[in-house]
Amino acid sequence: MASQRTQHDDVMNPMLPAYLRGLPVSPTEALFLTRLSRLLQLEEEWRVQSSSDWRLRLIHQGIYSTYCDCLEVGVSVQAQELIRRFRTSDRS
Repeated sequence: MASQRTQHDDVMNPMLPAYLRGLPVSPTEALFLTRLSRLLQLEEEWRVQSSSDWRLRLIHQGIYSTYCDCLEVGVSVQAQELIRRFRTSDRS
């Protein structure tokens, strides 16, 4: 089991946002946090291109759904921090 955890860490840790790397998260928690991070990156990219694009609406729905998944698996604090970092960096 420990070797599986090490293998998971080798794959997932580079995909996590820098401030989450090294935190003790399960594979499921890391999956949802990584997915949320990617959706927030996509939101930044598409917001610059078009604010009324249907793709941006889909990204927002994905962010909401993934945030709900984060709440369910118990990483709400990390998810809120991730959203805060992305959304406040947009306005700076």
